[in-house]
Amino acid sequence: MVNYHNHTVFCGHATGELFQYIDRAIELGITEIGFSDHAPMPEGLREGISMKPEEAEEYIASVLGEQKKYGGRIQVRLGFEVDFPLFDTFNRDYFADERIDFLIGSCHFIDGWPFDHPDFVDEFSRRDIDEVYAGYFDILGDLVDSGFFDILGHMDLVKKFGHRSRKDMTANVRKLAKKISSSGMAAEINTSGLIKPVGEIYPSEEIIKILFEENVPVTLGSDSHTPESVGYGFESAVEIMRKAGYRKVSGFLKRKRYDLPL
Repeated sequence: MVNYHNHTVFCGHATGELFQYIDRAIELGITEIGFSDHAPMPEGLREGISMKPEEAEEYIASVLGEQKKYGGRIQVRLGFEVDFPLFDTFNRDYFADERIDFLIGSCHFIDGWPFDHPDFVDEFSRRDIDEVYAGYFDILGDLVDSGFFDILGHMDLVKKFGHRSRKDMTANVRKLAKKISSSGMAAEINTSGLIKPVGEIYPSEEIIKILFEENVPVTLGSDSHTPESVGYGFESAVEIMRKAGYRKVSGFLKRKRYDLPL
């Protein structure tokens, strides 16, 4: 079992030491844990959300230190969660950095609107929900086409607060799934939605079925911001994944994807 989406104190909204996350993963029988803290965002946006640009190397060193400490007890992987469209505050050199095992590409902004931030949720009532969904999936398509990333993070995050499109978005989802399949990326099955207002994993069971039909590899992440939430909801996620047909989950090492039994 893998868990490739875990945050650290560097982002400003997570708690606990790295070793606490790792020890919790070991308790749960997780064999690979990846840290993927939020890549640096611009001043004025990053406060309480991401590390500062000058903290990136400290973050990397801290994860690499845990890799050495734990040795063969558990595989500790190094990554970033990078917002797309990209911010200039994330050094592009990291896309070719041999120390990094994986990069999660995520979208938290639509035309500058932080749609998943609770302070800005009222904006949903001022926009056409179908246009919001279509625009969001278009951004994810550009993210996949960029070739920068290994994992597509929380694919239907736009539903976080329970807002649902009126229009059937199946065609948009299948188009995106085909892009992911052709790219060699994996899609993330992210269980953090279970503790959000929407109350279900990202992406939905219906989307996971489409991902399997389009031969999209998947990986697992609990998007943990506390050691206690490591692996939260994995039993439910695995059940849904297996129901869709999945029997393998993706791991990553030095930006190379490989399969592990689910």
